[in-house]
Amino acid sequence: MLGKLMKYDFKAMFRNLFPIYVALIVLTLVFSLMVKFNFDQGFLFSVFAFLFVAALNGSIVACVFFVVTRFSRGLLKNEGYLSFALPVSTSMHILAKVINAVIWAFIEGLMLCLCMLIMGTVMGSIKEVAEFFREVFQVFGLIEKDMLYAVLKVIVILIMEMIASICLIYAAMAVGHLFSRNQRMIAVAFLIVVCILRSFLLMSVIDLFGHSHITAYLHTDDLVMIIIPAIFAALYSTLTWFILDKRLNLE
Repeated sequence: MLGKLMKYDFKAMFRNLFPIYVALIVLTLVFSLMVKFNFDQGFLFSVFAFLFVAALNGSIVACVFFVVTRFSRGLLKNEGYLSFALPVSTSMHILAKVINAVIWAFIEGLMLCLCMLIMGTVMGSIKEVAEFFREVFQVFGLIEKDMLYAVLKVIVILIMEMIASICLIYAAMAVGHLFSRNQRMIAVAFLIVVCILRSFLLMSVIDLFGHSHITAYLHTDDLVMIIIPAIFAALYSTLTWFILDKRLNLE
């Protein structure tokens, strides 16, 4: 049943995001060719540059928007009647939404990397792209003898942070749904308060380990960097489950 829930959400997201990604790739290719052949002046170039930047940022915004919308419509709005009528537990519904959100966030990241690769290849500056990633790895202390391990480590950490962020957004939406008015404002306020509290908690953990600056968090034990977001994700998901299972009102 989990697979069926994910398949339904994935198709809904695909219908909305696929055209945006196609437009993004086309605009990236056209923009790169214009720069390569020195057609980088005039009104036409300005138009394509604007469209490229808009598509680049719009794809990120669209991905977040549709992830949030699918959760809201599927569990908090009218579709919730159908969703909760299925012989599926509340936790299964939440898990399906989280997994789908992670998948599409990963696809979004791949699309952005693909755009960079296209630009680097077309413009003949693939070495600069490689140098950029090398500098990013160096900033986060990921230049090690075993580069594969370093890449896998940062991917796992990013995935865990992504899951925690998605679970927090869902928890904020569920909290906002408890109120009859100003639901979005309450959800945003909850989101901000939790982010602030989490920052203070992380700073306390860093101080507890004897570190005095924020970058210390990036160099703590790998297991700690994975466990911390996992704990937060579990807390957010538990809150979401409790509200949807015990306090949900679709009237």
